[in-house]
Amino acid sequence: MEHNNYYKKSNRGGFWSVIGYLAFGLLGILVGAALVYGLFVFFLAPEVTEPPVAEEEVETIPEEEAAEPDPELQPAASPCIIEVIEEIMPAVVGVSRQVFVNRFGEESLEPAESGSGVIISSDGYIITNHHVIEGADSISILLPDKGRYDAEVVGEDTLTDLALLKIDETGLTAMSLGDSDQLRVGETVAAIGNPLGYFQQTVTAGIISAVDRQVRFPGSDFAYSFVQTDALVNPGNSGGPLVNLDGEIIGINTAKISLLGVEGIGLSIPSNTVNRVADDLLEHGRVIRPHLGVVIDDWPLYSEVEPDKGVLILEIAPDSPAEEVGLLAGDVIVAMDDREIQYIAQLFDRLLEYYPGDNTVVSFYRDGDRREVEVVLGERPEEWEVELDPEDFEFEEPGEDPDNDAPGDETEE
Repeated sequence: MEHNNYYKKSNRGGFWSVIGYLAFGLLGILVGAALVYGLFVFFLAPEVTEPPVAEEEVETIPEEEAAEPDPELQPAASPCIIEVIEEIMPAVVGVSRQVFVNRFGEESLEPAESGSGVIISSDGYIITNHHVIEGADSISILLPDKGRYDAEVVGEDTLTDLALLKIDETGLTAMSLGDSDQLRVGETVAAIGNPLGYFQQTVTAGIISAVDRQVRFPGSDFAYSFVQTDALVNPGNSGGPLVNLDGEIIGINTAKISLLGVEGIGLSIPSNTVNRVADDLLEHGRVIRPHLGVVIDDWPLYSEVEPDKGVLILEIAPDSPAEEVGLLAGDVIVAMDDREIQYIAQLFDRLLEYYPGDNTVVSFYRDGDRREVEVVLGERPEEWEVELDPEDFEFEEPGEDPDNDAPGDETEE
């Protein structure tokens, strides 16, 4: 009997065990389903966006009542350099120089040098460098879309290295001269020309690296300020234009520094100098230059005493405007008409803004005192000489030469 009762109790406990397992299994299924649903909602369900809000009605101002925009507040136009170049490209020409060569008793006209030029008037006036045409027996101009033309020399100026040519043609694309006094370092520019004489109308782009850059070329007693650019120039680019984003000539490419390890230093004659020279060459066939009648050099080459910059008068020419107003050797010119003069190139630049007979006020230092004198400018003769002994100018505090020019490399003006 006891054995049978135990058997029955065992069967009853097994039944509830099965029910428990089923209950736990069902609970696990529900928990798993809830977990899967939660993951689906979190990762896969689309984002819920807020219902759109009706746009707020904006009151409009009648066109006739709308205020005119202030032009000073509008963004500056940014002309596309591609469009500018395409428009002015026909104005850039090739310039070829030919000379007579005697071979076996017979003379023949042969090519000697080629460079570039730029048309500045629609009736065929062209600016180029003097050194491009120097010594030519014949000059020809290549217009890429029109062919070759014989050119006449209207005038040339060795001191500024510029020449004005003329071809017999009208209706040409011409470029205007900009204001080089407004140039800013960092401004985008392009150089156009015919490098090596073969690569017609090549364009290189760069920036203005410096303005008012004084450079003295070997063998020259004259100095002007140049525009420095990193736009690539090569032989054959001489005489071609340096242009701004308005398509204006702001310089005539003249030279580059060709030293081992030196790159990106090109020099251009400023457009304001070009403009004055071209006007004189057209009207007179030569440049009409005023002068003071002094031999000059950069003051910092001789002393570090006040003033810190300026132009030292080394000698006065007899019967010159400078002598008439009492300027003396040893005076240091620092301004003309209240415009600062720091070095000799700036003095030449200032003088080229005047004509013989014009009045100007010259500011100078003498014995440490700043003084002023009014001068009536004379006309610079083709050649004039003064007696000069550089040993007469020995100062207690010699200065360093910023442009590697030695004292005694004086310039007449």
